[in-house]
Amino acid sequence: MLDLEALEKYGMRRIASVRISENTFIIEVIDDETSLQEGCIYAFTIDDEIVRVGSSAGPLRRRLSAWMRDVSRSLRGEKSATPLDEGERWRKELSDGHIGAIYARRGTLIATPIGEFTSHLDEERILITRHKPRLNRSWR
Repeated sequence: MLDLEALEKYGMRRIASVRISENTFIIEVIDDETSLQEGCIYAFTIDDEIVRVGSSAGPLRRRLSAWMRDVSRSLRGEKSATPLDEGERWRKELSDGHIGAIYARRGTLIATPIGEFTSHLDEERILITRHKPRLNRSWR
């Protein structure tokens, strides 16, 4: 199964584009409704291939803002939560005008005797194991 087909099967939809311009990691959100949700899973794709999977407990838009800040700092050689070598891998992936996409959805809501919660962390782990995205640090 192709990665984009898999993401659609998982109920994810395109919510943003991603690119690099002048050492700045730019995410342009096109789906405000999803970006405001909490407990989300997301996947970065480049050339229709999943290259990074993640999750966000808080509002997804806040997590995407952190991505822009941290990768941009790394691209400029500044201290960042994104290691310099990862910033360079993003630069390589998005070179020559390549534009990526971000797919996301809220994690599945689980009802338990102690309350409801989203399964975004478990779903993230399963997708990383299943797709082995080359830009995820957690499985390399």
